[in-house]
Amino acid sequence: MLKKILYLIPLSLLLMVGCSEPTPSLDGVKISGKVTYDYVPVDLSYGGIAKLDYAKVKKVASKNVVVKALDGGGKTLATTKTDKNGHYSFVVAKNVNVKVRVYARIYKEDSWDVSVVDNTNMKALYVIEGKYHNSGEKHNIRNLHASSGWVGTDYQNPRVAAPFAILDSINKVMNKVRQADNDAKFPQLTVNWSVNNIAAGGDLESGQIVTSHYDGEQGLWILGDANSDTDEYDDHIIIHEWGHYFEDQFSRTDSIGGPHSTGEELDIRLAFGEGWGNALSGIATDNPIYFDTSGMSQSYGWYMDLESGAQKNPGWYAEGSVQRILYDLYDADTDESYDRVHLGFKPIYEAMIGKERNTKAFTSIFSFIHAIKSENSGKADKIDRLVAYEQIHIISDSYGTDRKNTANSQYTTPVYRDLRVGGVMNVCNRNNFGVYNKLGNRSYIKIHIATAGNYRVDAHPSNGQITANTDPDILIYSTKYPHENIGISSEEGSSSDRLSIYLEQGDYLLDVYDASFDNSCYTISLNRVANSYKAKEGVMAKPTVKRPLPKRQYAY
Repeated sequence: MLKKILYLIPLSLLLMVGCSEPTPSLDGVKISGKVTYDYVPVDLSYGGIAKLDYAKVKKVASKNVVVKALDGGGKTLATTKTDKNGHYSFVVAKNVNVKVRVYARIYKEDSWDVSVVDNTNMKALYVIEGKYHNSGEKHNIRNLHASSGWVGTDYQNPRVAAPFAILDSINKVMNKVRQADNDAKFPQLTVNWSVNNIAAGGDLESGQIVTSHYDGEQGLWILGDANSDTDEYDDHIIIHEWGHYFEDQFSRTDSIGGPHSTGEELDIRLAFGEGWGNALSGIATDNPIYFDTSGMSQSYGWYMDLESGAQKNPGWYAEGSVQRILYDLYDADTDESYDRVHLGFKPIYEAMIGKERNTKAFTSIFSFIHAIKSENSGKADKIDRLVAYEQIHIISDSYGTDRKNTANSQYTTPVYRDLRVGGVMNVCNRNNFGVYNKLGNRSYIKIHIATAGNYRVDAHPSNGQITANTDPDILIYSTKYPHENIGISSEEGSSSDRLSIYLEQGDYLLDVYDASFDNSCYTISLNRVANSYKAKEGVMAKPTVKRPLPKRQYAY
């Protein structure tokens, strides 16, 4: 009988050994088998409750995972991977002491490499393995199974299946991408999962990961806290977070991160990024029901319908609107009067890695729809109809020109304003919908630099209106991929601010906001200044205070 355990080895050792050991001579004995894991399905009850149904556990094939044969000294004798049905086979020498080990890793040289590790145990890689046995002289069959660890009413045994369930979700979305682009190459990805990963902020290595998320550095962090919040079987959650990895590695996101929900009026960058992640989870699974199980016995979670869920505050600033539009562009269900378009995933993928990636505007529903309409002009009218259902007027450019839905706020439009060199304008920010990343918190300003040189942007309270918390900040972005934040204004805690910077000829975007997120209005000016100091491209010139640029965030 095979010994089935949750075993951990250092990830650094795995990467050193790799998957390139010599193939043994065919003058040996064949070992083959099937690798499976326990998949725990979700039960969706009336009233919006989602829970894991341990009474209906399914034994599912573990696809594309690395499998090795090891001798008595731990040396690798042969390496392979399972196929789409979980089968594997290799040849080893006759009459040797051998065991089979399966790694929570999917790997193909120069194509993809995804590993699931325990971030609370020195990034050790999860594996399962059988007992040592003599290979003999006849065909060996060695099946391995990763169990859920659930017994009766609780997890009483190691949760061996969890890492393999996570890999299966990632397999699904990677397969969807490969169907659109067979030549797609996926940069290395590490998934950090542990039973110790809890919904609290602090030390990541202790499992205090806040929530499941992508870190912007080729790492996913997945909750595993039983009876509170586990995500290993929540495939939509896994794929949503992988969607942020896709934005980072294949496309682009300008999201400023922070808390959000589908019913809020959000910063357009955040709304698109989160709507994209939600929609992608439905696209990859061909299932519009997005769920997140949690609570005691994983039985008090929630779910929503990505396609036909009730509209709440629809518009160009709504995560819910974005996810419905993207999913409807993909799916073949065109029964609704407003949904007469079916593009499939490939046009969406091509828009994301092409014009959306390179747009001069901030990434939003405007830049995406403008991109996909330009590549599918014959269906533009149908796309416009679909978008109009979300109370979004016809999108004719990446900047959202000519908005009709203002979310009942006079300061939300125009979405972008133009400021010329030597010019002055007034902008007002409001916190009607919340702070930091909500609609109205920030003003977007386009500037064009015709001649390279030193420039200064100033922000002063309009009409001398100063409150105790007045504190304007100015960020400037290059509009060339990767759309980097190249400067930040120099004053902190001051009622006025300035940004001095050397700029090459080209287009730039300003993000102007009040650091206190009070309701405030500012006079913004842009001027070229004398070359009285040495210019250095991309660095603030002669700043009063050296301030670090904010790090791009991937929201949860």
